[in-house]
Amino acid sequence: MRKLFISGTDTGIGKTHYCGLLCKYLLEKGDSVCYVKPVQTGYPEDDDRQTVIDMSGLKPEHAYTLNTAKFPAAPYLAFDDFPYENTIKKINEIKGFDWLIVESAGGLMVPLDEGYMNFDIAKDCGLETVIVVPSQLGCINHAMLNYYFLDKENLPFAGFAVNNHFAAAKSDKFNISILNDLTDNAVRSVFSDVMEFAEF
Repeated sequence: MRKLFISGTDTGIGKTHYCGLLCKYLLEKGDSVCYVKPVQTGYPEDDDRQTVIDMSGLKPEHAYTLNTAKFPAAPYLAFDDFPYENTIKKINEIKGFDWLIVESAGGLMVPLDEGYMNFDIAKDCGLETVIVVPSQLGCINHAMLNYYFLDKENLPFAGFAVNNHFAAAKSDKFNISILNDLTDNAVRSVFSDVMEFAEF
């Protein structure tokens, strides 16, 4: 089973949209897919699991939200006692799929509690990280900071997923080629309203 952790350079840059497109792409290839959202804040107004189901056609029984909180903030603020160990246990118990897609709540360094951050989920569940990058001014710096952090922590990096929805300036068309030049062709997906390119 290939196991991906979908994180991103910021909030609101298309992680859930990408998960929906990726699950749809994989299902259309004939692969079996399981989607997991370890923590959803701002719930039920925000429901990433349902968005992914609606976008991809994934069976509801193959999509899970493990922890929810109404307060729309980092888990560190939204939970009195975040159940980290139980969350890791539930993710590691998932078997029998070609793909496991785990969507983070925000970026790699979002705190879950005083002891754990989002990247710890990737580490303790053996997930390869995909970084969603909005193609806009400043994205190269943000993408490369994530890239170097994963390398420093010895965490498997599966590649960048570039969201062209944000491309506005003429220079934005070069963001993909710059990232590929700096990282030995690490852009694995390009998307906007549809999946333009995906390869893992």
